Amino acid sequence: MVRRNNQKTKMDMIVETLREAVLTGEFNSGERLLQDELAERFNTSSTPIREALRQLQAEGILEHSPYRGVQVAEVKMEDVREIYMVRAVMESFVTRLAVPYLNSARIAQLRSLQAQMRTIISSGQIKGLRKVNYEFHSLIYEAASLPYSLKIIKNLWAQSPWDALYVLPGRAENSLDEHDRIIEAIAQQDPVAAALRVQEHIDNAAAALADYIDQRN
Repeated sequence: MVRRNNQKTKMDMIVETLREAVLTGEFNSGERLLQDELAERFNTSSTPIREALRQLQAEGILEHSPYRGVQVAEVKMEDVREIYMVRAVMESFVTRLAVPYLNSARIAQLRSLQAQMRTIISSGQIKGLRKVNYEFHSLIYEAASLPYSLKIIKNLWAQSPWDALYVLPGRAENSLDEHDRIIEAIAQQDPVAAALRVQEHIDNAAAALADYIDQRN
């Protein structure tokens, strides 16, 4: 019985670590995940690795192919509009509840992350932007202390086409301007305005992606 509880705890840790790796761009869409390599990485047996992979497949973050094995799920562009609609609802809701807990220290962290993102964009190294952007939004959402809602948001993020979004002309810069407005509403301790700024931020990203998709079709 003790071994089962320890194994479950290990599996949960692996699930969370792999989920974060997908969200931050360490593992990219379509990339294969090999059990042997993961077992070595986490210094564990194959059993919790298999359980973790099954869990992430059930969440839609990973998928299994008979030819390629387990891989990061490919973003399905036909689902993007719906994903962004649900994200706008969830993330604005969680932001509204998080604002009272975002004190001056956390606001300073948000501004620091903004500065890092501006440096990344100015250097042209967009690849690193995804990780810092994730840290920015996570800092806001985690303050609400709503773990189930946060898990839903993370699953939606894992199915969002971040790499396509960042290469759209001007979108990265516009995104940071929108972040500034979010920070300002938080600094004023205005939860309604902060929620609205987050919704606008996601709606603008969705509109940019929709234009991109329509132009390709």
